[in-house]
Amino acid sequence: MNIQHYLPAARLVADVLPDILAKIGLKPFISRYVLTETQQGNAWLFIVLEVDPLSHLEDYGSAEVLKYLSTSLNGMPVVISNSYGMRYAVLLSSPHLVKMAQA
Repeated sequence: MNIQHYLPAARLVADVLPDILAKIGLKPFISRYVLTETQQGNAWLFIVLEVDPLSHLEDYGSAEVLKYLSTSLNGMPVVISNSYGMRYAVLLSSPHLVKMAQA
């Protein structure tokens, strides 16, 4: 699979995610985006967050926030990792977001 195929979907997520976070009262401290593809052909967009040290990290990773992000992205799976910094991972290789980006 060609990762370039997912650039429109990645751009769409990058464009809307700061507004989605702000809408639910979270500051969108996004430092960078990383688009990658697994050996299985899944395309992931990682959104690396620079969360304010005074913020509650659990606010960014709660089940309710992850569900809201996923719903706002037309049902795309959104997971979080905070083992080496905080980041969201959005699965782009689902047909839902690819169709949305092509519309």
